[in-house]
Amino acid sequence: MASLADRVKARYLEDEAVPADAVIEEMIATVSDRLCIRLKVAELPRLAESIAVDAAIKALRLRGYEGSTSESASDGGSMSNSFVDDVLSAYSADIEALRDACHPKGIKFMGARR
Repeated sequence: MASLADRVKARYLEDEAVPADAVIEEMIATVSDRLCIRLKVAELPRLAESIAVDAAIKALRLRGYEGSTSESASDGGSMSNSFVDDVLSAYSADIEALRDACHPKGIKFMGARR
């Protein structure tokens, strides 16, 4: 299976500028860390890799201002942009389902069998 960085690169269109490998790797690491925190796991589960790739692409594009939701110029010519704060918010239901799968609830028998 392709690395997460290769999967990110594969989703760019031919005429799009692809960020440098180091930038892609850093964004994947950041997104993966945040996913692991939300999933309450030490390592990213394979099932979460597609979320990491999707979110990394969104975050990389935000770096290029494609995620701008509003833009305005004041009298002084300064510009302010409002961006989507949390790229993982679109995956909340998936993350919750994965967290439940990683940590199944139920009765755990701790005693030894006789």
